[in-house]
Amino acid sequence: MKKPPPVSEFVRFPVTAGVAMLAIFVTVLDKSGRSIQQLVMNVRAFEREPWRLVTSALPHADALHLIFNVAWLWTLGTMLEERFGSFRLLGFVLLFAAGSAAAEYAAFVGGIGLSGVVYGLFGLAWVLDRADARMRGTVDARTTQFFIGWFFFCILTTVLDIWNIANVAHGVGALLGVLTGLVITGGLRSTRRSMSVRAAAGVVILGVLAASGAGATVLRPRVNFAKDGGADSARLAYEAFEEGNYDEAVSRYQKALAVSPKNVGFWYNLGIAYARKDELDEATRAYAQAVALAPDDAGMKRTLVEMKRYRAYAAQNGGKLDEAMRLYEDVLVLAEDDALSLFNLSLIYRQLDRHEEAEKLRARAAILDAPPSGGPVEPSLDVDAGGP
Repeated sequence: MKKPPPVSEFVRFPVTAGVAMLAIFVTVLDKSGRSIQQLVMNVRAFEREPWRLVTSALPHADALHLIFNVAWLWTLGTMLEERFGSFRLLGFVLLFAAGSAAAEYAAFVGGIGLSGVVYGLFGLAWVLDRADARMRGTVDARTTQFFIGWFFFCILTTVLDIWNIANVAHGVGALLGVLTGLVITGGLRSTRRSMSVRAAAGVVILGVLAASGAGATVLRPRVNFAKDGGADSARLAYEAFEEGNYDEAVSRYQKALAVSPKNVGFWYNLGIAYARKDELDEATRAYAQAVALAPDDAGMKRTLVEMKRYRAYAAQNGGKLDEAMRLYEDVLVLAEDDALSLFNLSLIYRQLDRHEEAEKLRARAAILDAPPSGGPVEPSLDVDAGGP
């Protein structure tokens, strides 16, 4: 493999050096406690903040991660910048960064670091080494073996839960690099076969980008494998809730649950957001989903009981006895010794001439907590108490 130029010659390679310095700066900024949330990958990249597809490549997890990627960026980037110029290299970097970031986000939660770009540059250099005389010696057998070995090693460490690596970004970055190389090398020859290869590679690049974009947006609930794939939407929902924007909070919790439908916390928080909007039917359904997923959580069950009991009382007061009876009975399935529900349900049974059942409920309620005489007892429901 060709020896890279000394770092002292960084002015000759403005794109390679610039990207490396930005990565170092952003990583140091992050580790110093400064917020870089405007740069990282999340659902907003597909709303009004598309730059996240590229800027998410700048922060790194730690010094080792940063040094590894910057070193390979310098090794590969300088050779390609010297061959194609700064403007074209910038285009390569943007393509590999955006394509690999979208694919990683589609399949999992999105990653950070220049690994997708580095694998893209490797794939590009690998093709050029074999087809462009000016790039001979760029990537030797040992380098190829290293990149392939590292790729599978990273997959293994991820499966064993040792390191959490953005393996999809590695793979898609390399694929885009190889395809870009085929487009370039196809244009170096004027034969019909070369031009066909070039056209086919260009079409496949567009297909990979389209698939990654679709997977990261409309298809994400179907193609995402992460247990917490909806965490970014849930985080934004929490921020909206804290700002009092409950409509947005509901919308974002729904998006989070579309990707992570078995997340108990998302369902519970959705219920709270609905309750703040005074949409109690929807809040009840969300709480019920949370309790179904976590039946042993006493706090969530208590919240569901309070919500159903309050709605039952409202229905009873409004003369909707069937609805009230159903809700009270639901409460008693969840909490069989709920004195208030026993008492209020006994009044409904009495109105329906089910006197024997009414007296049994009244007796149970009296043993638990003697109710006052008269009409239904109003339960408390403080939707302003607490939050997600």
